Amino acid sequence: MRRSLCFVTVGLIVALAARGGTGVPPRPTSSDYPVHQATGAATIAATLVPPDLAKRIFPADVNKNYFVVEVAVYPLDGQTIYIDSFDFGLKLGADQVSHPRTPEEIASMWGEKNAPQPPSKVAVTAESGVMYSTGNDPVTGRQQHGLSTYNGVAVGPGQPAPPPPPPGDPRVVEAQVKARALPEGPAVQPVAGYLYFPLISKKDKKAAMELQYLKDGVLVSLPFPTR
Repeated sequence: MRRSLCFVTVGLIVALAARGGTGVPPRPTSSDYPVHQATGAATIAATLVPPDLAKRIFPADVNKNYFVVEVAVYPLDGQTIYIDSFDFGLKLGADQVSHPRTPEEIASMWGEKNAPQPPSKVAVTAESGVMYSTGNDPVTGRQQHGLSTYNGVAVGPGQPAPPPPPPGDPRVVEAQVKARALPEGPAVQPVAGYLYFPLISKKDKKAAMELQYLKDGVLVSLPFPTR
């Protein structure tokens, strides 16, 4: 019964991913987010997803390798805005700007971890043993018996390296990430969802961060409060 429930849960997650995900519920107003700013046809609002929350939602490696940012878009009355995640960037420190990764790109990390390892080109092993020999004494002509030991090195084709422990099904990881991703396409009502920005180094966690939104030549900067 427990296994059946597990399969049903996985099926629902994959089904969500196939529909493109629904993001997360937007907060009642843009001012309910720590940072927000109006631009053109909409107001953009955002907050960093706390690491402890991200750990409960996603596999551990997502939290270790990505900043998860909740972004909300509030179209102005009567306006339609086309949402594209690549219009957003995360500025770290003085001049480093990264763009969000797609769920497919994030899931590929798990696929690479599960890929079979190529065999080593050469395997070198040590050998030792005992040899039993017989022969005739050249002087007396009598038959003799003897024991001797040997040590050596054998070289041969390598064996495949043992596969790493499976960290999770990439399809499920992709579905989990995609289901909460910021919905893309035309919007006339408020929408919200997550964007996943790559963490390049541990120093990034301490750098000042600023969400940038560039649309139709207009740049909006939303600096996050100092942590």
